[in-house]
Parts: sequence; structure tokens; C-alpha cells
Amino acid sequence: MKSSDTKVFKKISSYYDHLVKQYGHSPRACDYGNPLSQQTKFRTLSAVMDLTGKTILDVGCGMGDYADYLTGRFKDFTYSGIDISSKMVETARQAHPALDIRLGNIIEDVIERFDVITANGIFYLLGPGAPALMKEMVTRMYALSIRAVAFNSLSSWAQDKEEGEFYADPLDTTEFCRQLTPWVVLRHDYHSRDFTVYLYREQNK
Repeated sequence: MKSSDTKVFKKISSYYDHLVKQYGHSPRACDYGNPLSQQTKFRTLSAVMDLTGKTILDVGCGMGDYADYLTGRFKDFTYSGIDISSKMVETARQAHPALDIRLGNIIEDVIERFDVITANGIFYLLGPGAPALMKEMVTRMYALSIRAVAFNSLSSWAQDKEEGEFYADPLDTTEFCRQLTPWVVLRHDYHSRDFTVYLYREQNK
């Protein structure tokens, strides 16, 4: 990993550590202005396929709230989470002592393969190198997936952008994902500022 990448990840980690100290176990600590937005994004990510019986890796897991969401909707899945914020991981482990919650970075750490890998809101603070870093992270997630990947991003189609945040172009992102697999779905129907992409290893019947 380049030194510039290391710096941006340390900056993001510190940012979320501060939010956890300020807000505790709350959607605000995950940088959500509206708690309903978190649930909307959880619902869209989990629609990638029937997650019953699947192994799932939640990249940027925060406090593990996605596991709670999934528990009410699917059976017999195995959830693991990974996050670069030590305070997030500490809080997640306290709230979910039975879950596999890891402190680490999807790019550099040795990680086993999972049926489905999801990522919620992990790109918007990546800074000037965001386009290349996003591609590197998606490529890594796809390499570790057995069945599918689902990730979201702030959209360049948004009308109310905020300074300092990265907004990916949905079509450019989809075109990049098509270099990894022909089985790609773009969702831009659930939030005005956000889009989700599903990548499948094979045709999703």
C-alpha cells in the first residue's frame, strides 16, 4: 500500500473514532444524518440475493448493526465484519460478543473467502485518490467473494453534494465492474444521493 493510501485510511479511522466517542452506539457515529437512511441502504445491500445459509463479510462494518438487520430477515447465515476504526470495532464487539468482528483493512489483510461481501459507505472519505482506491477495494472484494459483492457509493448524479466527499459516477463504476464480471446490476432507485452495484460470479437466476 502506498504511503498516501496509508495516510488516508489513518485519517478515516481517526474520524470515526472521534464520532464514536462523541455519539456512542448510534447511527450518528456512522455519519448518518438520518437513521432511516441506514435502514434503506441495509435493505438495498441485502437484496443482492437470498442470504440464508451464506457466509457474509461486511466491509466497513461499523458497530455491526447490519448483522442485526440481517438477523430479522434471513436464517442460518454467518456474519463477519471488518473495520479500520478501533473504536468502531471495540463498540461492535461489546454489542455483539458472539460475532466475528475484525480490526483491519480489506486491501492489505489476509482474509478468507466469503459467499457474499458487502460494503456500505466506505468510499466517500477517500480523498483525491478515491477513484483508484475505490477500484482497488472493489477488485479485492470481488477476488474474495464466492457468490457476489454488493457495495454502495455517493452518486455524482446527486443534486446536493457536500464539499470534501467523493461522489462516484454510477455509469463509470458499472463499466469498471463489467471488467470483473459480466453479471452486474446498478441500483439508483432507492436514494437520491446514493447508488448500489451488485456483482455476481455467475448469472443470478
